[in-house]
Amino acid sequence: MRRIFGCADSKGLIVKAYRAIPWSAWRVLMHSVLFGLGISFFDVLFTFYLVSMGFGSETAGILSTTARLAGLIIGLPAGVFVDRIGPRRALVIGVAGYALMMTWLLFAPTVTWLIISQFVAGCFVSLAMTATMPMLTTATPPAQRPLVFGLNEASISFGLIGSVIAGWLPSVLAPWVHVNAQDALAYRLALLVGVAIIFIAVTPIITVIQTSSAHDEAADAHDNDVPTKPPRRIVGYAVASLFVGMGGGTFLPFQSLYFRTQLGMADHDVGIVIAIGEVLIGVGALLAGRWLGQRNLRHWAGALRLVTAPIFACLMIPVLPFALVGYFGRSFLMGGSFALNDVLSMHLVNARQRGRVSSLMTVFWSAGWGISATLSGYVQTDYGFAPLIVFSAVAYVLSGLAIWIFTKD
Repeated sequence: MRRIFGCADSKGLIVKAYRAIPWSAWRVLMHSVLFGLGISFFDVLFTFYLVSMGFGSETAGILSTTARLAGLIIGLPAGVFVDRIGPRRALVIGVAGYALMMTWLLFAPTVTWLIISQFVAGCFVSLAMTATMPMLTTATPPAQRPLVFGLNEASISFGLIGSVIAGWLPSVLAPWVHVNAQDALAYRLALLVGVAIIFIAVTPIITVIQTSSAHDEAADAHDNDVPTKPPRRIVGYAVASLFVGMGGGTFLPFQSLYFRTQLGMADHDVGIVIAIGEVLIGVGALLAGRWLGQRNLRHWAGALRLVTAPIFACLMIPVLPFALVGYFGRSFLMGGSFALNDVLSMHLVNARQRGRVSSLMTVFWSAGWGISATLSGYVQTDYGFAPLIVFSAVAYVLSGLAIWIFTKD
């Protein structure tokens, strides 16, 4: 009977915790679902689109690097911009601008315009990424932030189940325009559906702007008693993002090609695998935010990344069961670590420094991703995927160690 009543009490506490989350935070989470749904189309189809246009892995790597380079350049000014105009307005500008530029990208007439469009889109998405964490932080009381940050990561990831739709959509749209499912036009139409969803993702944020400023000012006042940190400490908080960006940029831009070329999977099957991986990121974030968020954030954020490395290395074995263990294991563990590290980084500084910390994390992540994606495009062509997987695993270890070393107050 105690177990039964204990279970009921636990469920009651969970329900109470969710009900206590402010409506402003729920609106941000709705935005995250829609935004994640939209960008999932590009995660699955954009590389295929480039290949259908006659480009190779090198071009995909260059474009990925271009976006990260934009984040590297705009990151620090974006942090100042967010602190000056507020995270809500910055997020609206970032998401709407990103959707506009991705629309233009799909009609860019030359490679030069592809690169320019990707660069400007990278600036806008960097602004949006920089604004998200400060916005969630100011919209949520401190005790609820681990749960809300976990929900945010889960919202993004559950939105990314659009990978299933994305992998399937070109074959549905192709007959309408009288082309085959791997034609550039079929991919372009499917990607435009993703762009439309990104535009819709602006709506919940506009609602937050109109309804939640008083709550956010109170939350900011509550956190302003945290001591101001010197610049070197703020830089240290972002070092882990550099290594995790390197780990992700080495493999993830080419994940679709890995499953197609190494395992012989069809496009729609690739979409399903990527979608499951993204859902597992959300599950990991949700569980970590709920069960580990009130424990030692620094310890668990670093430990989850260390454990990720050997599991991710299973992708070295191009056999479906091993590859799925490596891919899904990485998704689950890194999802938990992302949520905990985001809360930790916002917890370490006061409201006046959140934009700068968030922007530095974006800059370091973009630098790591951009450099590794460029080099990996050439390495993958000549040596295959094995070197990329090894390097990613090492980068995840270094990221976990950086959390332990640089966030020790």
